[in-house]
Amino acid sequence: MINAMTPKFGKAEANIEIDYITYSGSAFAICENGDQVFLNARIIEKMKLEEGDICSALLLKNYDDKSEVTPWRAVRVSAAV
Repeated sequence: MINAMTPKFGKAEANIEIDYITYSGSAFAICENGDQVFLNARIIEKMKLEEGDICSALLLKNYDDKSEVTPWRAVRVSAAV
């Protein structure tokens, strides 16, 4: 596993815990190092994720206008190993 604090080419892999699912179905998660991660509603729905679930995620640096608060966005999620 690549530490989310040392990304290569703006991407990283990390175990994340789903912290909060919004009313619109998107969610926010936390990496082991405390960084916040955004997950879109399609990922949450497809993977049937719930608050408290722990999974492995491929992360990309978030868009510049959002990266100060939420530095990462998940683009792929699988069961934690």
